[in-house]
Amino acid sequence: MATTSNAVLGHLLALIRRRRDLTQAQVAESLGLAGSTWSRVEKGETAITVEQLRAVAAKLNVSATVVLGLAEQAENALRRSGFVVGFDIGGKAGLGQAAAGSVGMGAVSKAAALGVFGAMLPLVGTALGAFLGNTLGQALEKALAENLGSSPAAH
Repeated sequence: MATTSNAVLGHLLALIRRRRDLTQAQVAESLGLAGSTWSRVEKGETAITVEQLRAVAAKLNVSATVVLGLAEQAENALRRSGFVVGFDIGGKAGLGQAAAGSVGMGAVSKAAALGVFGAMLPLVGTALGAFLGNTLGQALEKALAENLGSSPAAH
């Protein structure tokens, strides 16, 4: 199975948003985006800019550094479990560091990657959520509590 860094980050942002009792529409509005655009971000179909990451982190009352650190933890957990985590830069898939075993699985490259890697399917949506939910639940709670100095549920 495979996924992208965008999908991992998007899923993580969705988890934090839900813990903050915010809707996709509220987050999208605060960023000046359409709700459908933010939905695609959370699904990993659309990348966000550094400025958007900082703005959404502020809206979610967490630092962008914590968000990126948690995303990295999630990617590492996926890799340790035998998943391929790739990236998509500017619509072009590319190979990540050989040691990490990364391969691009962006929207443009999925069909090509499937041809190269046979039965490898991208891990997105519910499947990604189930895996990351189990893997990151405690790490997310701990990081958010440390970042905020209180329980995430209280915010």
